Amino acid sequence: MSPSLILRIILFALGVVMLIATIGSLAKRKMNESFCLAWGIVSVAIIVAGIVLRPGEWNKYISATGLVLILIIIFVVIYAAYFISLKISELSRKNQELAIQVSLLNQENERIIKRIAKSENIDVRDL
Repeated sequence: MSPSLILRIILFALGVVMLIATIGSLAKRKMNESFCLAWGIVSVAIIVAGIVLRPGEWNKYISATGLVLILIIIFVVIYAAYFISLKISELSRKNQELAIQVSLLNQENERIIKRIAKSENIDVRDL
């Protein structure tokens, strides 16, 4: 097998794995929709690059060891970006839940103040 074919297979496989992971995280509600859309577009672009690009003479410029190092760096960067996307999605979901809880607490607080004012015959605006 030629090195260019191996690179194309790796790109195609990486895109497919990324697409499956993105769809899985959307189904499990780990990542919000906007991040999933962005990751879906990136994974489809990588799949298309694996199909369309034909690196014929790249081995004149990059050695096999250099290519392995570049691929490792790319995998690490993609994994780190995906992990950051998951954490940002989790934090935004928790932030939304906290906002809902604060709103409910404010509503309950107003209700309690009205009950106290009603039982003591105090105008609510005085509190």
